[in-house]
Amino acid sequence: MSGGRRRKSPSRGRPAPKRPAETVVIEKIAQQGDGEAALADGTRVFVPLTLPGDEIRVQPGAKRGDGVAGSVLEWVDQRPRNDPICEVFGTCGGCQLQHLPPSDYDAWKTQAVRTALSRHGLAPDIRPLSMVPIDARRRATLGFGMTASGPVLGFNEAYNDRVVGMDGCPLLAPPLASLWMPLRDFCANVFKAPARADVRITAADAGSAEVVVISDRELDLAVREAIADFANVHDIARFCWQRAGEPPEPVVQRSPVKLTIGKAVIEFPVGGFLQPSAEGEGILQELVLAGVGQAKHVADLYCGVGTFAFMMASVKKHVLAVDDNASQIAALDQAAGRAGLGGYMEAEVRDLRAAPLPPKRFEGMDAVVFDPPRAGARSQAEMLADSTVPRIVAVSCNPATLARDLRILVDGGYRIESLTPVDQFPMSYHVEAVAVLTRSG
Repeated sequence: MSGGRRRKSPSRGRPAPKRPAETVVIEKIAQQGDGEAALADGTRVFVPLTLPGDEIRVQPGAKRGDGVAGSVLEWVDQRPRNDPICEVFGTCGGCQLQHLPPSDYDAWKTQAVRTALSRHGLAPDIRPLSMVPIDARRRATLGFGMTASGPVLGFNEAYNDRVVGMDGCPLLAPPLASLWMPLRDFCANVFKAPARADVRITAADAGSAEVVVISDRELDLAVREAIADFANVHDIARFCWQRAGEPPEPVVQRSPVKLTIGKAVIEFPVGGFLQPSAEGEGILQELVLAGVGQAKHVADLYCGVGTFAFMMASVKKHVLAVDDNASQIAALDQAAGRAGLGGYMEAEVRDLRAAPLPPKRFEGMDAVVFDPPRAGARSQAEMLADSTVPRIVAVSCNPATLARDLRILVDGGYRIESLTPVDQFPMSYHVEAVAVLTRSG
């Protein structure tokens, strides 16, 4: 349910000659969830909805990465597969692994992490995959299209910007699932064909839902009235409108969007970061708390609204919480004060990519936690590699950049004590991981 994988715009000029069809056997599931085989000349071909062992007649297509895309012309032999849970599987660009049998699914997710690590010469023991329930997603970005034949709400088609219409998504948590049809009706009421918009929905604590519509449509009185009516009828805490390239405007704020973490209740800022599910968040928090162990002074880098900081402060650890989003840091600071945790929390706004904390800042620290965006924490990892902090817990939603950052730390004298993959995004090719490192010697 990632919203689809978008294909790069085709290059101009003479199109590549069409390759002849071939019969191939799928060898493995590639990094983005498609089956991979080799053509007669050795070219890699990536074929959606296939499994290792499938024998197919494939039509090679456009260049994709270091190979080509392929489509199935004929099934020669098809291995057993799992029944998909979604009626638009194969068209929608999300949940690419619904057809993978459960035992193969677990092994593939773990192997994805192992492969990323091996590319950097790392081979730690990997713990079993921690699973998250299917219907637990508490945030999603939907695509809306108002077409001549009616409204369409859903996610992007694989490798395309076209919205695949559907009547709901089985991965959404109940508070968001119940909003699907009402949101489609709302958008149909305020947009005229042809129109396109994105709809970001978030459910924090019970009764704390937020909707953000991203569109170039003018926010006039009629739209404002429609938003107010929708928010009142469906108990939306905050409804925002956002034009491309501009910050969201809260049109209706009926109550604060509240998020409880440990002993703190955060008033969630517009545009703040929320873990995909409460269950996945709980797994990560447990792993982080176990990773820092008995540490009393901890730095929480890329802290967001305090996913880990509040859990640590709630057990009387002193936490330096750092993030580049001033709104998130302000919300964290205020929540810490209301919860009586101000004495355990120091908050700082800082762009750790451009200005990572230097080794000297970690003097007296017992542990460091970092959870960066998908691009990873290269600059900060280089600073940590030169520090003497005894323990580091690295959380990442991208095994490739995690492996790079771990390599930097290992080269600086750290040892990977444990690594746990977490299935934060069920049925997709995405996988999260938590690594615990200790200073060697």
